[in-house]
Amino acid sequence: MGSVTEYINEKLPRVDTLGDLDNLISSLEDQQAALNTQIQDIQTKINSEHDALFSSSDAIVKRVAEFRTTHGMLKDKLINASYYRSRPKFMDDLQGLVAELEKFEIARNYFVVLDEVRSISESAKTEILDDPDLALRKHNELVQIVDHVCEQSREAEDSVIHLVDFLCKSKDFLWLELRERLATEFRASLDRIGWPRRVSLEVNFEEFSRTFNKLLLFQFYNVSQQARESKAPDLIIALEILAEPLDLRFRYHFEGNRETNKVDRPEWFFSHFISTVEDHEQFMETIVQGILEQSPYISHREALHELIYAYLPSVQRKLKTLVPVVMHEPQLFSHLMLETMKFDDHLRDTYLFAPYGQEEWAGITGDIMSKPEWFEAWLLVEKEFALTRYQEIITTPDAWVIDFDSVGEIESKPTKSALRLRDLLETISERYKPLKSFVHRIRFLMDIQIAILDSYHNRISSSLDAFESLTSSIVRAVSGVHEEERKKMVDGLAGVERLCRAYGSAYAIRDALTDWGDDIFFLELYEELNRRASQNKLSKIPKELEGISSKLPDAVEEDGTIFDEIIKAYDALRTRAENLIIKHLSREVQKAYKTDSAFRQSVKSKDGLVADLFNSSASIAEMIAFLSKALSQTSFTKVSRALYRSFNI
Repeated sequence: MGSVTEYINEKLPRVDTLGDLDNLISSLEDQQAALNTQIQDIQTKINSEHDALFSSSDAIVKRVAEFRTTHGMLKDKLINASYYRSRPKFMDDLQGLVAELEKFEIARNYFVVLDEVRSISESAKTEILDDPDLALRKHNELVQIVDHVCEQSREAEDSVIHLVDFLCKSKDFLWLELRERLATEFRASLDRIGWPRRVSLEVNFEEFSRTFNKLLLFQFYNVSQQARESKAPDLIIALEILAEPLDLRFRYHFEGNRETNKVDRPEWFFSHFISTVEDHEQFMETIVQGILEQSPYISHREALHELIYAYLPSVQRKLKTLVPVVMHEPQLFSHLMLETMKFDDHLRDTYLFAPYGQEEWAGITGDIMSKPEWFEAWLLVEKEFALTRYQEIITTPDAWVIDFDSVGEIESKPTKSALRLRDLLETISERYKPLKSFVHRIRFLMDIQIAILDSYHNRISSSLDAFESLTSSIVRAVSGVHEEERKKMVDGLAGVERLCRAYGSAYAIRDALTDWGDDIFFLELYEELNRRASQNKLSKIPKELEGISSKLPDAVEEDGTIFDEIIKAYDALRTRAENLIIKHLSREVQKAYKTDSAFRQSVKSKDGLVADLFNSSASIAEMIAFLSKALSQTSFTKVSRALYRSFNI
């Protein structure tokens, strides 16, 4: 007899020839007598299970384990008898059939889940308008099913991924479908009350209130109180729908080809926005606010603020397209930023607006400044404007003329350039004060204001350097300046006036910086600088400050100001001019003494100390009189006493 495997395959080539197994077993009784009875029982059981397999797929799944156990026992016995050396072909077929049945069972379960999802979705869609609470419970059922399947799918085959994806999309689609049905009903109620025109408070708001509350129920049904009061300013769906026709009108006027859409008139769309809010202010604060306050879900929100928040994307979208157009046009860009900040200030000051959950609103300006390239472009525009204006200030014919009427009689008199520079610096401050970012504020301060103050300081210092050069005996000999011309520039009263111009300019800027240092805006800026310095953050300063970090003041004095270092520089300049005045007067007195034999002193002053220093010298009296008008009483007294001490008077 040949191989056992070949013999079995020849005699039983197919499953349907399994009935001939008895004949096969009979022919082997002589060789396996001890196993006849046992094999017969096993074969009978296999036949029975085989028939049941095709009669009931559910039963076969339950008996698969038994088949495998029986198959193992038979295999062991056949191996021990050196008879069974390979698995019968029908067992391979049997296992393949079981695998197919398992796949069928999985598919059947898939269809059960899908049918349940379909049923829940249809039920929710049907009930959403009449019974939104029931519809939302149905939606929750669907969410639970999806979550359960997602949890189970972690240990399942890859094929489950497609089912999970479909279920997640079904859940999201149902939410959108329910939302749209409620929104459609709400839009119909808006049409009935005349929205978006100004709504009369005499109309019937019953339907409006009912559909509004449905949307609130829908949006916040599963949201906890803590989540509703979180910092995230979730847009209320009903307010979003209220803003839709407003946005459509905004697009019509300012995003098309109409005459109202002009790049050089940003104030038009800002004014349109504000006037729209004003038109609906009463409706929002009475009808809508009443609905919100009676709602158990969202009673803590301001209706008018929510409308502004829902409508603001119209302006944000407009600016997103407008800024790239005007950012390379200095005048247009500067005008746009000015109008944007005025718009932000109006919303803050008039409506106390800030998005729900935000303590401080950066404004639409903050949206623009959040793009570094837009901020840099604006900063460059403002810097070029400021520097151009600065050059105009210091080059005008009357720039260094002392203005005797601008301050009180007992104060030091500034030059016109100092007064104009002070106004320019205040204008620059007003430009960037609305900015909320410390980085943006400090960039304006350092790149523009400090740069201009440094330049003005250098200009005054240079004038004092020139005065010292022209009055130095060594420099006079080699300067090349004609003696008569030099005398006109620095001798006598001309020299005093020149020094007083420098003194008054330095004093005026120093005085202005002292006042600005106590301003709340600059105090907050200094406090933030201190905080960052104490946290050693200046060494890791933001990218925007890398170029100016070395110029930042050492903010360590608790009672100091951000201008302390610059004030010290201007104080030193003022002191230098004051010392030069004393030196110049001393020199002029010595010259007068040498030429006037009738030299004598008088001991009366502007405040009783000196009335006429030298009666014999009209030029000295003239200089003293000029100083009494140009300097403050304190400074004049200081100069006079220093002059007396220099002569041991």
